[in-house]
Amino acid sequence: MKIWLQIDATPGNLAGRAGLGLVIRQNDGAILRWAMQQARADTNNIAEYQALVHGLRLVQRYYPQAHVICLTDSLLIVDHLAGRCAVRTPHLHPLHSQACQLISRCVSFRVVHIRRAYNRLADALAWEALSGTKALVQWVNTTQEHLHE
Repeated sequence: MKIWLQIDATPGNLAGRAGLGLVIRQNDGAILRWAMQQARADTNNIAEYQALVHGLRLVQRYYPQAHVICLTDSLLIVDHLAGRCAVRTPHLHPLHSQACQLISRCVSFRVVHIRRAYNRLADALAWEALSGTKALVQWVNTTQEHLHE
């Protein structure tokens, strides 16, 4: 099975908090699972790595035999994971190590840089998580109820 993991994170507007947005799709683009949550993050890069780690944990929990293609608008993460640049910032080392350990458990893994415009759902979930309003979740649930009537 091949799955697509879309990740995004907000830079955060609350002291040390960021929002994480995750979308797991099957090969035809249908959404299998999505998640959002707040996380401690002092920088946007920490938040992006947190999204990657949480996304990979979801993949391991629900789709451990999947071939994973990770889509992110963070060029830094793509360059780090592809080995094009070293992880020089000390506070990213533990998160990079966690990500690499989780990636090693995947059947196969590839990371692809995408433009932010193609990551809108993960981005919306990240901002929703940061705001704590759950308006998007309520709208999705209401829409689904109408679809089943």
